[in-house]
Amino acid sequence: MGDVLSGFFTIWFVIGIGWLMAHLKVLDHTAQGVLSKVSFYVGLPALLFSALRVAELERIFSLNVIVSALAIFITLGVYLVLASTLWKRDWGHRVIGGFCSCYVNANNMGLPIAAYVLQDTSWVAPILLIQVIFLQPVGLSILDALVARRHGQTTSWWYNVSLPLRNPMTLGVAAGLVANLLELPLPGLLLGTIDLVAGISVPAMLVAFGISLRTGPLPGRGNVAETISVSALKVIFQPLVGFLLARFVFGLDPVTTLAVTVMAGLPTAQNVFVFAMRGDQSVQLARDVIFITSLASIPAVTAMAAVVNAAF
Repeated sequence: MGDVLSGFFTIWFVIGIGWLMAHLKVLDHTAQGVLSKVSFYVGLPALLFSALRVAELERIFSLNVIVSALAIFITLGVYLVLASTLWKRDWGHRVIGGFCSCYVNANNMGLPIAAYVLQDTSWVAPILLIQVIFLQPVGLSILDALVARRHGQTTSWWYNVSLPLRNPMTLGVAAGLVANLLELPLPGLLLGTIDLVAGISVPAMLVAFGISLRTGPLPGRGNVAETISVSALKVIFQPLVGFLLARFVFGLDPVTTLAVTVMAGLPTAQNVFVFAMRGDQSVQLARDVIFITSLASIPAVTAMAAVVNAAF
């Protein structure tokens, strides 16, 4: 548990730095936007490239990927039904709310938890792949189209179809997979540069998140019912669906079932906050759900691990 607590402490410490800098008026809302853009356009593509270049492809393209994908899309479907019928949200809000309900923090939260609970960090790779190849391109394409429409710009059919191909994070994923599949030898100087740039992403996201906690309304001042519901979908419903599918539908072994369940119980990723800032959509919902699920994920992951152990 020490590795898990250490990972969470590091994350919240960096968020605290952003909060303190905003409190001291060193950084403001403008800085928050700049940091989010730097993370999205510079840091995250490099981080994704680095992660997928060395990922175990056998782990990525195995049966547990299907179970994880089903857990993600079932959770997303439940949210979309609630958002369209109960809360009557527009499409921009639905995209961010959908991300909040099922887009897990596979990098800076997933790695220490995978290391402690699963004793193998490569279990993070399938979740990362599902999100950046399927969820992220579709969601960001919708957001980009909405932003273009908001500014009075017309978008052609080809523009909307090609948006995922021009998204920097999608390109980072594609390049990382190509380098992995072809086992491309890259010079050490280039890899060192990519790793250095990748190091920008997580601190920039967390500092921007900390600024938002200080400069924006306190968590819970928006639609409390929706915020709590989305948080529950993320840390309770999604891992429960993953467990039931892995154990009783696909009959996966105990280790794989534990991996699927624990990975599904990770909190909402800070990337979602960056997406919300970039599309200027439902920033408060993204921030509040990330805040709540990040706090709730430790007991949730512990409880899910106990459930899986009891089932075998």
